[in-house]
Amino acid sequence: MGNILNKLHIWYEKFMKFNFPQEEVEPIPPIDGDFHADKIRRYGDNLRDTKLPLEDRGKAAHYIGLLAYTGGVSCGAPASEYIQDMINILIMPESSRKMRIAVLKGLCGVCYINYTNQNAAKELHLADILLAFLDEEEDEDSTDDEQDIIIVKFWVCYLMTVVSCNNLPYLKLFQDSGGQMLENRLESLSSMEWFGWPANYAEIMLSLLGYQKIQLN
Repeated sequence: MGNILNKLHIWYEKFMKFNFPQEEVEPIPPIDGDFHADKIRRYGDNLRDTKLPLEDRGKAAHYIGLLAYTGGVSCGAPASEYIQDMINILIMPESSRKMRIAVLKGLCGVCYINYTNQNAAKELHLADILLAFLDEEEDEDSTDDEQDIIIVKFWVCYLMTVVSCNNLPYLKLFQDSGGQMLENRLESLSSMEWFGWPANYAEIMLSLLGYQKIQLN
């Protein structure tokens, strides 16, 4: 057996092994572990800067959510510092619907699989705000602004599923506070085309709340 292995080794060295020239590889700089947290705080400064246009502050809220989502659990704490600021902008009368969408996206990222941040938002009456957005009337005239109302409500439905993840008290709060209005609004939204979304989140909320039994694909 040893003789056979020796012959295989000689054959490999002769026919299979090549000596490739060694290229110089530039060292990759180490990634700062606090990169996401630092970026969150920078966007947080923009979010709190009242001298900036509201649109820019809304974008900052969106980016904070993206960083919290991509940065993982460790970014939950720095992102939580700005939940109050996000909600403040969300309920400003002068906030456009496009701004609401940006802030809702930010809150989705900040609260995603983060029980602490979910509860922090709940203490700031996020559930009541979301229910109020769902109850906003839609005009029959299909203007761009009215279409934005539907997109706002789609993001509200998605955020409701996010904050209810592993958080049964949130579901009970939605049930107790939303009542028949919530069921009616979710049923109406579930019948719409959720093109471009991974799922129909109005349907998912109906199922989670026990309003009806459906087969989710």
